[in-house]
Amino acid sequence: MRKQYKLLFTALVLLLAGCKKGWIDINYNPLQLTENNSTPDLILPNLLIRSQATVADDWLQSLMGYWAYGEYPTGSPQNTYYPLDHQFLGSSTPDINIFLFEQNALRHEQPYYVGIAKVLKALQWSKAVDISNNIPYGDVGKVEIRKPRYDEGRVIYEGLIKELDAAITLIKGAPQDKALRIGIADIMFKGDKAMWVKFINTLKLRLLMHQACRTDRAAYIQAEIAKITAEGSGFLKSGEDADVNPGYTDIKPAQYFSKFSAFDIYARHYLIMGGSYIPYWQIASANVTAMNLLKESNDPRLRFFYSPARLPLPAGAAEPFTQPGPVEFRGNKAGLPIDRLQYPYQQTDYVSQVGGVRAIRSAVSPASTGIIKGYNMDSWILTSIESMFLQAEAVYRGWLPGDAETAYKDAVKESFRWLNVGGNSNTPALSDAAFNTWYTQEAANAKVNWAAAPDKYKLLMFQKYMAFNGIEPFESWVDYRRNGAFPAIPLSYDPGRASDKMPVRLPYPVSELLLNKENLEAQGTIDVFTSKIWWMP
Repeated sequence: MRKQYKLLFTALVLLLAGCKKGWIDINYNPLQLTENNSTPDLILPNLLIRSQATVADDWLQSLMGYWAYGEYPTGSPQNTYYPLDHQFLGSSTPDINIFLFEQNALRHEQPYYVGIAKVLKALQWSKAVDISNNIPYGDVGKVEIRKPRYDEGRVIYEGLIKELDAAITLIKGAPQDKALRIGIADIMFKGDKAMWVKFINTLKLRLLMHQACRTDRAAYIQAEIAKITAEGSGFLKSGEDADVNPGYTDIKPAQYFSKFSAFDIYARHYLIMGGSYIPYWQIASANVTAMNLLKESNDPRLRFFYSPARLPLPAGAAEPFTQPGPVEFRGNKAGLPIDRLQYPYQQTDYVSQVGGVRAIRSAVSPASTGIIKGYNMDSWILTSIESMFLQAEAVYRGWLPGDAETAYKDAVKESFRWLNVGGNSNTPALSDAAFNTWYTQEAANAKVNWAAAPDKYKLLMFQKYMAFNGIEPFESWVDYRRNGAFPAIPLSYDPGRASDKMPVRLPYPVSELLLNKENLEAQGTIDVFTSKIWWMP
């Protein structure tokens, strides 16, 4: 029986992995994957793994000033903003297998799994709206509809909020005998209902916060906040991440480790550029935008967001631009054309990459620091850092009770804890002490200290931007757009840059023009630099 279970699981994972992923393929029938023996517990792990954040967002790391690979040739889409396509955010488009999962769970009378399907739907479809605004939603999953209509982004958001409310009811009320092997299949919370509800409330707060800068949404937001408060479970707290781990090993490591660690001995990820194979970890090279902001504030997280360059800059070496110390932390300017013969020390070996563990077979331990914690590190979907900053902004706006300064400090402190600045994750007080020392030293710094900041909201959003370095660039992009291009991130230095503005969205995939032309053209002329997402003021 156990052997049959493993074989069925393997077959289903292969089947799901082989399905087309990306935009909503209107010619794809999710019911074709359905088998009576394919219970929802066999489908869920793969869907959770696919929902992890950031691994496909490396282009946004550059756009938001966190990373800057110095080897891209001038004129590349990454540096010119054109032509952009969904290939840059491939994993951010909805996974239609969620509909299979929800229908499968309904057929097997598994309300816990139905609730989880609704959560994943809200997670992925909201991100799709944040990328493209109006998209097909109401018609998706209806196999008889070959050309789905586009729904307004606002309507989709409100529908997803309702899905999250329904998910709470389903998960909290699910009987134990209606949660088939949930402790095994749920590789995020191991079937912990309380954690699922906290995650749902936090995700709901994220969607409400995206709308916060539109004054006409105030009444709607207040009503939804009241519902969260009345439910009573609260949000993800310090140390409570929504992350997944199916049992990563040194042979099959976590994707972030696999993709961005400098010791990718299996060459799983690479680029082909000019006939050369470029290891993908080199993409995670430091951008001087965020790096210099850390240096300016003497921020101890510099050594955790980034690693020291592997080779020191030779004394007197020519540099295309000046970089402040510490000298072992160096970066590039995104899109800046550099003569490699004149400036050979801007190449990968002489600049910093993403910070953390570098040993090939280093497992996660209490001493693991930085972003890359080890080959078996958890893959995050929504971090405690984001949850704490969302709560801090909600307190600042008066949506939640509490002291705004304390909530702000707790959010920044959580970034220190998450990176394990103190060096022992079993003793978070060590990271707290590092934060307290730095915060006191920067008492006059308006970019750090609450009392010194004339604009408390900008301080909160600036430190949220800093905390998301290498971790959550997508939400940084959302905040940048909803806050009127704040913080002031430099544009690409590529002379072929297509605009003097950052893109605020991506265009619709070309496949939609071929398969769903009438409904696509009904959306009007789309300009990636001026066509706003619905929640932008």
